[in-house]
Amino acid sequence: MSGLGRREFLAATAAGAVAASCTASAAADECGKVDFIDVPLAVVPPPKPIAFRVRYRGNELTLRGHYWYNAPAMKAGKRLPAIVELNPYRCRDGMLYVDSMMYPYFALREYVCIRVDLHGSGDSDGVMTDEYTDEELASCVQVIDAVAKLPFCDGNVGMMGKSWSAINSLMVAARPDCPSALKAIVFCCGTDDRFDDDVHYMGGTMMYDQPSWAASMWGWLPMPPDPAIVGDRWREMWRERVRGLNFWFEPWAEHQTRDDYWSRTSVRERYADVKVPVFVLSGWMDGYKNPAERAVRALGALGKPVAGILGPWGHKYPFDGYPGPRVDWLRYIVPHWWDRWLKGRAPDAQTAWPQLPIFLGSSQEPSRVPNADAPGTWVAEDHAWESRTLPIAYALESAHRLERQPSEPQASAIASTAVVDTAMLESTSWGECDNDDLPGDQRAPDRAGWYFDTQPLDADVACFGYPRAVLDLACTNRPAAINVRLCEISPQTGASHLVVYRFWNLSYTRGELAGPQAAAPGRFTLEIPLNVMGHVFSKGWKIRLAISPVWVPTMWRPAERYDVTLHCGAGSSSRLILPGRPPRDDDARAAALLPAATVHVDPERYAPILRTVRDERNARYARAETVGGAPALAVHKLMDAGSYVYGGILDRLLVDSTATEDFVTLDGAPASSVMQARYESKLERGAWRVRAVTHSRVWTERSPDGGYAFRYEADVETYVGDEPFESNRVTGSIPRRWV
Repeated sequence: MSGLGRREFLAATAAGAVAASCTASAAADECGKVDFIDVPLAVVPPPKPIAFRVRYRGNELTLRGHYWYNAPAMKAGKRLPAIVELNPYRCRDGMLYVDSMMYPYFALREYVCIRVDLHGSGDSDGVMTDEYTDEELASCVQVIDAVAKLPFCDGNVGMMGKSWSAINSLMVAARPDCPSALKAIVFCCGTDDRFDDDVHYMGGTMMYDQPSWAASMWGWLPMPPDPAIVGDRWREMWRERVRGLNFWFEPWAEHQTRDDYWSRTSVRERYADVKVPVFVLSGWMDGYKNPAERAVRALGALGKPVAGILGPWGHKYPFDGYPGPRVDWLRYIVPHWWDRWLKGRAPDAQTAWPQLPIFLGSSQEPSRVPNADAPGTWVAEDHAWESRTLPIAYALESAHRLERQPSEPQASAIASTAVVDTAMLESTSWGECDNDDLPGDQRAPDRAGWYFDTQPLDADVACFGYPRAVLDLACTNRPAAINVRLCEISPQTGASHLVVYRFWNLSYTRGELAGPQAAAPGRFTLEIPLNVMGHVFSKGWKIRLAISPVWVPTMWRPAERYDVTLHCGAGSSSRLILPGRPPRDDDARAAALLPAATVHVDPERYAPILRTVRDERNARYARAETVGGAPALAVHKLMDAGSYVYGGILDRLLVDSTATEDFVTLDGAPASSVMQARYESKLERGAWRVRAVTHSRVWTERSPDGGYAFRYEADVETYVGDEPFESNRVTGSIPRRWV
């Protein structure tokens, strides 16, 4: 996102109104104390506009943005290294508030920080037709080349970002035409595998986030450029943008397997092509934790410069992540990364973190409160961690038992009844502030499927890596899917706390995603790697493996019912294998080097909120309803980013955005799932008033050949004042082949 489905949209919309409510005040009890870094406006003024001409296949466009700079250094004629970020989230009225927490500090340390709107977004020309197109990446290359030639740049450029701009940073670093001026990147909460580790598919199953994220971008992109930046051309640019929109669910759903569409922009398969040092960040509650570990492991094994960190938080930088503890990342990354690779300064080895510090969590009662610090400690890992792993195997037994030795054979069958529980509505857990997506007590969904428990542990069990579930299965129909979760059971309350999970499409019977297989009779053994985890199961607690045939609405249901049989006990290969982690000598040093801290720039200094018209509010529910006389599950989500008037360079601009999503699926009718969304965004400054309203809907229908097809429809209406301006509507149908 690519990645974010409401996660980044909420952070981007209303100039970071979500972040505003969480981090603007040092006294905000719900978010913890913030220590602000003093950045005087006389040294780092508000950002200045900047524009770049880019060419692609004969077309020329202007990409616009702005840059933070160090005024005294610039006045003295210094040429400084530059840090560049490009994404479609509107660097002025979309990301100015959030960016103001970080980029002024880099500018204070004598870096020029340049934020650019990608084509078809914000104040830039053109139309955006998909994520990570060759046009986008070629534009990134040209912008970096142009930045290196600016009179105030010394020719050294870094690239960075979170999510979208993390992903295109890594892609640019691996391109054959990677600019020689690019010296290093920072890759926060991004992916190297767009098929299997993004919002589209997981383990070959389609995620609910796929149509949801398409609805988000359909709702976000139609907003116009600002006439304060582009002048009278804003109408012409806006009309072209709205007319050129397409609903991105179409290309994503068309490619239901890991084909070239995904592979050509997935760096996972070509880390040898990465040409610059990479610093990678993520957290256990983010959907992009696997790529963070994978980048360090792959690049380190190749002898390429790489470092990273895996913390407890979600889709955030470490200085404002949830859950805590946070770390003082801003004041670390400058001397230990940017100064090293962009200024040629050797960092202090005594304060250098390990190659991959990870937050090793410890057993806890399940909680959905995002602002609490998770229990655990920092430990030291590196790219060679797999060589130290000590596998710990448990056999799946009857009577819900996990045992070190298998006993009597047992078979257990379960139908594909939807497992529905509000404890895990969005198990991708992107972890944005005030987004209720952290998993709660798993007992109800555990008992709706299979579950297997150890005896209370007689000693702590520390793990880091990828747990594996080896399952001896039979399945009546394909496509079919299962959800595998690793949990821990509290000795005090009996509550089930989710540690890590994975979805898997049972058409991939070889345990890899090289290609799905048609249904075959008989038993098969499948080895499913769960997502990466770092956790200590505490003495006295139980380890639980829970398996469910469907997980609604996070996993989009297969179109037909299916029954799955699990074989366990003697004669069966069903087992759980944990990645045991031995302690390391450097662990104590890692814990000492990463004390909890929350430090960033006060964003009110650069994007002051002059007036609050409506506070942001997010809510959701999942409940049983009756639809057309049939029992159903309904999920409703409200994502109201509020309505705020901003000062500074936004010049009294009102930014207002709301979104709703509704998901309905009928009991016993897997093909009945429907997702529909509505987004409305407004911008107002004086007499200039614009608005965009979008609707989108995705559902399944029987196709004439007896199979199934995804259907979609999406429309957008825009207004200048109260008068209609431009509209667009797209519809389509895509065969369901493998999901």
